[in-house]
Amino acid sequence: VEVQVYVIPKNDANSNTDVTVKLTKNGTETYQIIKNMNIMGNNYCLNNGFNKLEDCILVSEHQTDNVETAKTQIADKGYPNLNDTAPSYTYVERVTYNVEDAYTYVGYKFYMGTGYTFDQERGKFILTNYVEDELSDDYINYYTCGPTNLGSSCSTMYKILKTSISGTIYTISLADVYTYKVASSLRSEQGLYETIDDFGKTYYYRGDVENNNVYFGGFYWKIIRINGDGSIRLIYNGTTPNATGNATSINNNTYQYSTKYADPTYVGYMYGKNFAETISSVVTYANIQPLTQYYFATSYSLNKETGEYTLTGEMVEKTYSELSDENLISVYPYSCAIETKTTTCEAVVQIQNVIDESSAKVKYISYSSIDKESTRNNEYNSTIKEIVDSWYQTNIIGKYDSQNNLLTNYIVDAAFCNDRNIIDTNNNLGYRLDISTYYVPYTRLYESSEKTPTLECSIDIRDRFSTTTDKGNGNLTYPIALITADEIVFAGGNTKEPNADYYLRTSGYYWTMTPSYYRSSLTNTRVFRVAPNGLLNPFWPVTSYYGARPVINIRSDVLIQEGDGTIENPFILNLA
Repeated sequence: VEVQVYVIPKNDANSNTDVTVKLTKNGTETYQIIKNMNIMGNNYCLNNGFNKLEDCILVSEHQTDNVETAKTQIADKGYPNLNDTAPSYTYVERVTYNVEDAYTYVGYKFYMGTGYTFDQERGKFILTNYVEDELSDDYINYYTCGPTNLGSSCSTMYKILKTSISGTIYTISLADVYTYKVASSLRSEQGLYETIDDFGKTYYYRGDVENNNVYFGGFYWKIIRINGDGSIRLIYNGTTPNATGNATSINNNTYQYSTKYADPTYVGYMYGKNFAETISSVVTYANIQPLTQYYFATSYSLNKETGEYTLTGEMVEKTYSELSDENLISVYPYSCAIETKTTTCEAVVQIQNVIDESSAKVKYISYSSIDKESTRNNEYNSTIKEIVDSWYQTNIIGKYDSQNNLLTNYIVDAAFCNDRNIIDTNNNLGYRLDISTYYVPYTRLYESSEKTPTLECSIDIRDRFSTTTDKGNGNLTYPIALITADEIVFAGGNTKEPNADYYLRTSGYYWTMTPSYYRSSLTNTRVFRVAPNGLLNPFWPVTSYYGARPVINIRSDVLIQEGDGTIENPFILNLA
């Protein structure tokens, strides 16, 4: 029998004591051991004279008696496995039987398989012997992950027991629902690690850390890292200590990264617009829901002030397949390049021919960028930047802490990275709608088998956002922005596997400021975001609604007034 005893000290514990463990059988003591231990409370810093927040972060890692030794100990830990989550897991299946109205989706065919395999390392179900078809009772006792646009592998799978259909609304009305649970976890990669950013050595938190909580300005924050210049980076975490989901987003709300989607320029936290109306070469358009009817028109018009097109003239409502089967393409060649049924959009498709029910050969008609360089000119704010700036203006500027210090006196300028470097400058031009653009973060964080996150920003200074030119481009209005996808990976997130237990997972969706790609077949732009299961995902459009968790940087000499960094007792700060 192996017995593990965990001692959880009180915050003010700082002494030597005996810990007694007794084993009994049928009420009779059979074994006793007494272990003498030094019990050091969570409030190690204030108990031992480390009242500077930067020093406290460093010495807390090993309860070290000086800062330089602490830095050496952190460096000696080496480099963590950034291809894995932290903590890392193995998974086992979990089944809930006979779930009513288990799943509903609109306008897509489903992948349905006669069997499946389960990947214990990734917590993924993979369909086997699957077909693509409309959902129906013909597939009772088949397994599915859902519609074809979601793929043939998933973290939640359904065994179809009954279906119902209403128009293009497909429902699995009775199913066995397959999910997973954690079988075991490896928590060894928890704590501080060292790497390099643009200004020197930076010390970042990784894994399920519990002592990086700060209460500042009436809000709760998580410490991300000590920057290379000594300033300390914080991410917003809500108005209550244990906030989750949308409550970790400002105003308890969700926001679009951008209201515009049909141009690579919209990956920018700020962006440029050198636009003209263009007609592209012929390209495959695949953002079609096979069973959905769209508007098809004889003509269109453009409003250059809004950048929006409107379908005009005579119109019909049909699926792409119906339009082709009825030989109406030449009569009604124009439709909106968007997956929903609408008459207004940012780009029009001029249909050449229909390939199948989910794709067509088209030309894009758009009012969009005509060169790559202008997309990096930071002339216009993204929607998310305006939201974050407005929150800062309302909640930080002119506000004081309990010691009557202005909140803005704590906050310093720093670099926020919006890495718009392009993977292949020959094939990805960075502005045309008929050529896909993949940004470097997509390769280093998702596509590559070896994840290579970095805290050093793009070589183009226009991507390094700051309020002054000392730190970057000087284009920010206020010293606040968003976290990067690279910081998520350093913290323990991953683009391939969910992670329920690293400190940046909130059980809600939220944006990063890291570009992913513009895909020509979909005519929309993507930025990395974090999912409720902790997965870092590069696939969702900038027009989606997700949480906004602002990031600020506080000065290196800020002091701890009280607290130990735990959720229950967060650091409360004071100025030197």
